[in-house]
Amino acid sequence: MASFCRFIVFLWLLSPVFAGAAQPVIPIPPDAQAVAVDHDIWFIQDSSHRLTIHEVLRAEGAFRPNPSPVPNFGYTSGNQHTNPVWLRFRLKNTSGQPQALFCEVDFLAFDELQLFIADGQNLLYTSPVYGWQSPVTQKPVYHRNYWFPFTLPASKEVTCYVRVFKSRGVQVVPITIRPQNILNTYILKDYGFWGGIFAVFIFVIVISFFFYLTTFDWIYGKYILCILGLGGYFFINDGFLYQFFFDSQFWMPNRNVYFVFPLLLFFFQLLFVRSFLSLENTPSRLWHRVATVALLGGIFCLISLLAEWVLYVPPAVELILMRLFILFYWLPMPLIWAFIVINLIQRYRVQEAWLYLVAVSPFYVLNFMVILCNLQILPTYTFLESYENFALAALFEVMILTFGLAYRYKLIRDYNEQLNDERTQQQRLTYEAHVESLQLKNESLQEKERIARDLHDNVGAQLSFIVNSLQQIGRQADKQNGANALQLSSQLRSIVDYTREAIQMLRDTIWAIHQESFTLEEFEERISHYVSRYFQQMEALQITIQTEGRLNQPLTSVQALNMFRIMQEALHNVVKHAQATEVTVLLSAREDGTFQLSVSDNGNGLSWVQGDSLDHHYGLQNMKKRAEELGGQFRIYSNHGTVVEVAV
Repeated sequence: MASFCRFIVFLWLLSPVFAGAAQPVIPIPPDAQAVAVDHDIWFIQDSSHRLTIHEVLRAEGAFRPNPSPVPNFGYTSGNQHTNPVWLRFRLKNTSGQPQALFCEVDFLAFDELQLFIADGQNLLYTSPVYGWQSPVTQKPVYHRNYWFPFTLPASKEVTCYVRVFKSRGVQVVPITIRPQNILNTYILKDYGFWGGIFAVFIFVIVISFFFYLTTFDWIYGKYILCILGLGGYFFINDGFLYQFFFDSQFWMPNRNVYFVFPLLLFFFQLLFVRSFLSLENTPSRLWHRVATVALLGGIFCLISLLAEWVLYVPPAVELILMRLFILFYWLPMPLIWAFIVINLIQRYRVQEAWLYLVAVSPFYVLNFMVILCNLQILPTYTFLESYENFALAALFEVMILTFGLAYRYKLIRDYNEQLNDERTQQQRLTYEAHVESLQLKNESLQEKERIARDLHDNVGAQLSFIVNSLQQIGRQADKQNGANALQLSSQLRSIVDYTREAIQMLRDTIWAIHQESFTLEEFEERISHYVSRYFQQMEALQITIQTEGRLNQPLTSVQALNMFRIMQEALHNVVKHAQATEVTVLLSAREDGTFQLSVSDNGNGLSWVQGDSLDHHYGLQNMKKRAEELGGQFRIYSNHGTVVEVAV
């Protein structure tokens, strides 16, 4: 049953095509605000380019019904479909009073447009010829559309003829009959509508620019380009450029300026989608490259619009270029849909894809239907040729995307605030840790000062008292006679020497505690001072101190003290066991920040073998433990003597 109903409707739409059908008459009631002339227009094409109105009046039988509600003769170029078209429709005044009317043609880019009104074979009205090169000031109404004033006699039926010629672009002729007394009201509403649309566009541009300045995210800059493309699209296509900037039409050859912003609109949107629904770093990156090629095609289109200034293009080449232009002109639309579908199917950017799909669907569906109409695949209905409907669809797109991008801005701002809070928290914790470290360091320094002071004042003083007492006893023992006195004096001197050595070690420890850090140069000076003081009287032993690397290499007090003790123990072992004549102390600072101490002699060498236990070698065991405490390595081996190495 449904199929049968669709078949009946189809036959009804095609009913004017059947031979012998009379052209319907369009009634004009006295209270009509606007009467759209659709479904009732017949036409003929003037292949000779020479038909006059009188010849057309005699060629009544040559007219045939227009299959589309709004006359649409598709794309035209320099050598295809460039014939003038004559349109015919009949009007009848249903009132008893004459009516002052306008015949409005809501499409501006015609080369020639002229209205004739006839009563039978009698010509009642002939308008001037208007076109896109006609200044607005020379038209009956200062408006971007074409307005032809005429009077429809009372109860009279007339036949209207419109001669249309357009050499390039889409040839669509939407016609509306309007009373003259509502002209001002209509124009005010028209300007109010478009003023509101452009005001919203400007507001969104300002908001997006603010978003860009606060985030430096190029997605908002590309969105601004999209809004500018939309604004330019409507400003040019609905005739505002023609009305307010008439001379700018001639900035490009052959009315090509009318193709610029529609071209930029789709390519700016593709540029935006390439970032908003990016596929660059996904397995579907091939589509990103295809979009790049399409953008390069947009550059080709812009160049082709300018090339006619300097190049003559033969008709055959013009046809090829026109088809390429149309291909690249509409290519962004399927690519944008591909980006949406791929993101939804592959689950890349699902939320952004749904947002963009909801936003652009009305505008893109209307444009797609217009393409099918211009290719004469679908009939051209009035709502498809009204730029107000396109403007509402574009407004819907802008509002949805703006709210989405505003929400995206909020997420970015919240994320940045979270990062700032985390960074502030981290800085606060770092500051507190630093303060705590300084406090601990200060407490450690105070404790070290206290320990050093106690060692100096108590232990050092007691050791000094012991030395003085032993010296006093030794002097008294020297005054006595006998072998026992000499033996006692010798023992006392030995005790004094050991006590003095303990005092010197205590002073070295206090020196290390007082210092926070050392350089290699300072450490070498300390060793030189120690050697000159304790080994200078040993003429049979020559001690050489050498340094390599950076003399400003820093050492901590712990490193300096442990390395100093290892050096002391190594030198004492040389004196006690090696019977050496030469000793070399080598201090090396490497570029990677490591430090090495080497004590080598030319003595007898070791009786201990590498790998043996150190349990009964207390001196070696202590040196190894000190090296391990510093996180270093200890090594001792024979090489024409004995070599002790510590690497930290």
